Amino acid sequence: MVSPFLSHKVDWQTNTALEVSDPIASPGAISGTTEPGRHRKLAEAHEFAETIIAAIPDILFEMDRNGRYLQIWTKHPELLAATKQQLLGKTVNDVLPPEDAAAALRAVREADEKGVSDCHVIRIVQQDGEPRWFEHHVAKKAGSETSSQTFLVLSRDVTERKLAEHILDEARTRLLTVLQTIPDMVWMKDMDGAYLLCNHAFEHLVGKSESEIIGKTDLDLFDTDVARVLRERELAIDAGGAVINERWVIHQGSGQRILLEIRKVPIIGAEGKTTGVLGVARDITELNASREKIHRMAFYDSLTDLPNRELFYERLRQAMADAHSHRQLVGVMMMDIDHFKAVNDTMGHPVGDELLCQAARRFQASVRTADTVARLSGDEFAILLPSIRHANDLADIAAEMLKTFDEPFLLDGKEVFVSCSIGIAFHPDHSADANDLVKYADSAMYLAKRLGRGGFQFYSRQLTEDAQHRLMLESELRRAIERGELEVYYQPKVLVENGMMVGSEALLRWHHGKMGMVPPAQFIPIAEDTGLIADLGRWVFREACRTAAQLNADGSVPHKVAINFSSRQFQRSDLVQMVTEILDETACHAEWIEIEITESLLLDQQYETLATLCALRTKGISIAIDDFGTGYSALNYLARFPIDTLKIDRSFISSDDKRSAELVKAILSIARCLGQSVVAEGVETVEQAAFLRASGCDAAQGFLYSKPLPKAEFVKLPQFLSI
Repeated sequence: MVSPFLSHKVDWQTNTALEVSDPIASPGAISGTTEPGRHRKLAEAHEFAETIIAAIPDILFEMDRNGRYLQIWTKHPELLAATKQQLLGKTVNDVLPPEDAAAALRAVREADEKGVSDCHVIRIVQQDGEPRWFEHHVAKKAGSETSSQTFLVLSRDVTERKLAEHILDEARTRLLTVLQTIPDMVWMKDMDGAYLLCNHAFEHLVGKSESEIIGKTDLDLFDTDVARVLRERELAIDAGGAVINERWVIHQGSGQRILLEIRKVPIIGAEGKTTGVLGVARDITELNASREKIHRMAFYDSLTDLPNRELFYERLRQAMADAHSHRQLVGVMMMDIDHFKAVNDTMGHPVGDELLCQAARRFQASVRTADTVARLSGDEFAILLPSIRHANDLADIAAEMLKTFDEPFLLDGKEVFVSCSIGIAFHPDHSADANDLVKYADSAMYLAKRLGRGGFQFYSRQLTEDAQHRLMLESELRRAIERGELEVYYQPKVLVENGMMVGSEALLRWHHGKMGMVPPAQFIPIAEDTGLIADLGRWVFREACRTAAQLNADGSVPHKVAINFSSRQFQRSDLVQMVTEILDETACHAEWIEIEITESLLLDQQYETLATLCALRTKGISIAIDDFGTGYSALNYLARFPIDTLKIDRSFISSDDKRSAELVKAILSIARCLGQSVVAEGVETVEQAAFLRASGCDAAQGFLYSKPLPKAEFVKLPQFLSI
């Protein structure tokens, strides 16, 4: 093979060097030496050049300025457009198609003018008929006379790269096509908040074309607060993941005010740094209207527009939870209109309905703004009175309410005198359970009716015995751990579709030596009030983590153990540290654990709670809302807090009321929109399981699959639980 750095071969027989042009061994480098020395240096330079050529995987051409092939060096002759013998002496016009030949000649002219050419990619058809792409670099050969100037062409096969670029271009085109056809609004911003791209849906929202949007910021396009815009962008960047919020905007295309659910995620560059934000927005105006309608249907009485039984109990439970920390009473009044049936029977049901509406307004006028007047059923009303300091205050309110019934009701053009009877119970003296508190107030109301109607009565019971029993339980509970009386039971959580067990809920049980099984409802409130819940919670968490590590040891189907955390546990500043230490101690992975909290916790110390939940979520622990639908929190908390799972309360599952079924479907729909999974609690019948399966519920737990079991029995359960 001949060196490209030598314009002609060396005639070794005559020891004559002909027209040497070699950057490695130039004439100047060998001048002044003897003739044998010069030949030796030329030979060394020649061998060095040959070695370089042999190492180059590319094709090297020498051609004149007309594109004529003068010499060819290659280790892969199959990549040539023709054989070497066929190419030598021919021009690119003879070998290549006109367009490719013109491109090759342009590169030669460029090298002739500047010494070297820019990179040119040329398509060349191979000898077997297949096209390939080559990257050409052309350089003017040094040392030649101007009249016989030649050029060196380095040709590199870049076919694979071109094919990859073609595939990427096609994928990019398809992606952009899909992007422009989806109804959701999609956009991308840089770190300064300037738009980089958007789709047609976003163009319609803004009322501008993409070319008018690119480079602009929200401050240029929307009437919005500067700090809010910046904060929304920073949240997505700080979170390192998806941030979801809702925002009302004016649709420039229609002029209507719409509610957008906006999801933003940071864009991570090749070096791991955030380079911008990707946003997707969906118009949820109709969904929001449906949510509000469902909320009204689910929680308000259609006749009086008062809160119904569900909302009353929700607020009652929340008020009772708040009363623990403020050491105040929570009063419950049950009211029943005396002889209401007689009004219905004599004047008709429409008149009876009007009486209920007027009575509702009088009840509302007699209470404070923070109190809740609810219609439970028929002529049965209930009033929730939180933040009561003394029982006498309840008596004063009841007396004032009875006075309002001294005035006649105007019904169907007639004045009608009606009285009501009131029963009163209060938390915590009468009960720590919402259902019991209402039941006790109801019993007191019937006592008022028996005593002559038109009055009020307090519920009474033997407080001493209850207090002594409570003290005894507290004392025994303090020794329960050291006696080994506590045990964690596990209730399976299964996929509704096929009954496969994917997790479980850890439930604390107390086997007392003499009293037997003590219900959690009796000792958990005591543990909360006395602060024992911290030690109990730590013990339960450690046991549950050990079980999770054992259940996931074989590395097959992941098993996630759910553990209930109380509001008192979340008030501890060392909660995250405790969780971290126990996970390390038990070799339990964070993704095997799910923490269950109640809705009420989201209302208390919101910022501290959010920080704790985010810290736990960052570690990989899932967060679930237990008894969802029975608390007091609004649905917007689901978007604000890092919630993974909603556990539908058993009251919705066990109810035969169609509204409960529709509410379950609504919760499932909302969860899907928010990217959250759903677990139905208290599933006890095949019919309930079938309803959940048809509604698209993810998972369930309940007696239909298994009751809570001790660990020794639980680990023996099969992977699939048939029903």
